[in-house]
Amino acid sequence: MSRETENVLDMNIKDTDTWKALNNGGWTNRRLEEGYKCDDCKRAIAIKKVTVSEFGTYRVDLEFMAKDNIRDMSLFAGRRNMVSRGINLAKGEKYKKSFYIAVTPYIPALSAKRYDDKTIYVSFTHADIVELCDIKVVKEEVPVIWVAGDSTLTDQNAGIPYYPYGSCAGWAQMLLGYTGKGAVCNLAHSGMTTNCFRDDGHFDIAKEMIKKGDFFIIQFGHNDQKRRNLKAFEGYKENLKRYACEVRELGAKPVICSPISRNSDFSLLKPYRDACLEAAKELDIPFIDLHDFTFEKWQEFGENAKDYFIPGDITHTNEYGAMLVADFFVMEIYRKISSNSISSDYSESLTDLFGRKTLEEVSYKEYKIENNEKDLPKELPGPDIFSIEPPYVDLTDIPNENGVKKAYNYGLLDPCVMYLHPHAVMPRAQLLMVMFKAFRMAGKRPYKKKFSDINEYDWDAGYVQALVDEELIDSETIGTDETTGKLLFRPDDSLKYAEFISFLVRFLEKDIERRKKLTMSECLKKADELKLLGDKEHSKEYKQSFGIVKCMLEKEKYEVAKGDNISRAEVYAGLSRFMDIAGGIESDLPSGLDIHPVH
Repeated sequence: MSRETENVLDMNIKDTDTWKALNNGGWTNRRLEEGYKCDDCKRAIAIKKVTVSEFGTYRVDLEFMAKDNIRDMSLFAGRRNMVSRGINLAKGEKYKKSFYIAVTPYIPALSAKRYDDKTIYVSFTHADIVELCDIKVVKEEVPVIWVAGDSTLTDQNAGIPYYPYGSCAGWAQMLLGYTGKGAVCNLAHSGMTTNCFRDDGHFDIAKEMIKKGDFFIIQFGHNDQKRRNLKAFEGYKENLKRYACEVRELGAKPVICSPISRNSDFSLLKPYRDACLEAAKELDIPFIDLHDFTFEKWQEFGENAKDYFIPGDITHTNEYGAMLVADFFVMEIYRKISSNSISSDYSESLTDLFGRKTLEEVSYKEYKIENNEKDLPKELPGPDIFSIEPPYVDLTDIPNENGVKKAYNYGLLDPCVMYLHPHAVMPRAQLLMVMFKAFRMAGKRPYKKKFSDINEYDWDAGYVQALVDEELIDSETIGTDETTGKLLFRPDDSLKYAEFISFLVRFLEKDIERRKKLTMSECLKKADELKLLGDKEHSKEYKQSFGIVKCMLEKEKYEVAKGDNISRAEVYAGLSRFMDIAGGIESDLPSGLDIHPVH
């Protein structure tokens, strides 16, 4: 990546909440309606910082004094990692706390550049009635828990005034509070798959700094299941094992966790849970089953399960949900130690890291959330992350660049990843999520199994069922199993121009009976009239001169779109053109979409 590209990416995020939180210990100011007044002193946040000279682990010693009676104070460090909570102090009483923190490079959301900030942030509630009397920072080498994963683990930002119920939090954000003589480096990142975490440079940071005696927690799945090349027992499981083997070679101890469950009556992540278990067994490393625990808990909690997620979300936990999962993780560590189900080397190191007293006392519980905690202030809209330049490093100088940028501005593309792979083919099923965003349409479940090559656990199954119900699939594109005679959707086949156009034109025809009778040739003719893919000669020239030669020089990771196969850039540009025609941007995205909380 060129220095010029890095500078553009820097300027790109300067006005976003992501940048503000990055330079403020994980906090931003909530945009509240004029006249809002908060009478609860615990919602005020104080932020202090100390800059150190080099990367590494540091011991932090703090001393506070209460200027008034304090109930339920919380203390954070780094990017809002929870150090302590539930601190109660009488007026004039002092409170001391020591912990360890890892200072490392970090790649933030919306950027492809490492940030080498060597600032240690300390933040705490009750800002107006707590005095930080003393802060000491001393470099000291201790074991580090490295965290690799997605948005369900990552260090999420939060707003001031502080409302835990309305603050998104990844469960690994809570781990620091359980450690004794150890630090946590949470490199998990929203939108990550087992591929992206490596490709986007996050794993490189760990490899450069990880040392003997460290631990490496691995939890992916939520985004892997949306990629056709990362099926549970294929690319996904292979990647898990590769991470585990590589960190073990570096002297660290890997731990595989199954992905936490969404708050739903059915789980699409069960195959990924099973793949985690199988990978851990094959490598003889600890497996922590977060999936089954959370799925069962959300079912047990019933309607109250929503209180453990940020409002309106079924994937991303608030602080209560994050604490529940972290409680269980640490409790499972202790159970494995006590039952001798992990090696003595793991047991001894984990006991030293967390401390036996902490391990013995931890327990997961249903948190009692008072109604006043659920009463969140109404917030005004903040900066739209889809109004900035797309963050992708492989987007420059392609013929469809403006159309792709417009697709990003329409909210169709993932803002959390670094590579778009604009010249690569698009698997037929992988088209569906982004296309349904353009349709402003939700998938439908249960899946009625019309196609034998679509499984009910597939992320795409709900979209396929909606296509069936809405008569959006051209019969010419349906395959047949030569042995069984069963119908095939062909989810892994590369998408062709005609197939893509057929979906869009059929959707534009609102009369279902007419839609049923549309032929492929009629769809292609209509697409030409509407110029859904722009100028055909331009598209042909793109294929011949740029899409093949240039892309080969750039060593595109995936198969390059050639011939009748449409490239991802052309798909995204076509969808933006479709939205111009359909006027879809006037409506909201459908509910139930797995949107990454990028602040």
